[in-house]
Amino acid sequence: MKNLMIAIIYILAISCTNSSEKSKEVENLLEKISILEKKNNILKDSISKNEKDYLNSIFLIGIPYNQSFKIGKKDSISMLFHPSFKKLPKYEIYRIEDKKEIKIGENNNSKFNLAFTPKSIEDNKLKLIVKMPNKGNEIVYKCEVTLDVEK
Repeated sequence: MKNLMIAIIYILAISCTNSSEKSKEVENLLEKISILEKKNNILKDSISKNEKDYLNSIFLIGIPYNQSFKIGKKDSISMLFHPSFKKLPKYEIYRIEDKKEIKIGENNNSKFNLAFTPKSIEDNKLKLIVKMPNKGNEIVYKCEVTLDVEK
């Protein structure tokens, strides 16, 4: 009987020790989770800042397909964002005519083509605005392409 009591006391002591160790292990795991969540938030902020910096650093370039344009003849201009190594969010393209913004399309590629038909020799400037959303804000890119227009 005495041996049985000693065995029971020993088993209880071991189980209490295991419970205490498990409690410490759970505490350590919760602390590690908290640290990882903080690091994850720092990484998210860093990625978000990197995306914002990238969008603020790119610029829009217009490259005509032909050296000169003819009055009344439709021709193409290739528009591209430089540098263009990342996917862009969906943006809106506006042409500026008589100080009015006229929406001419949407895109999310780093390159798009525009058709342009000059009406006169003086109609040699293509003015564009591209509006790109970025986390609740809007980044506006302006571009003016001067063209050689002939009769």
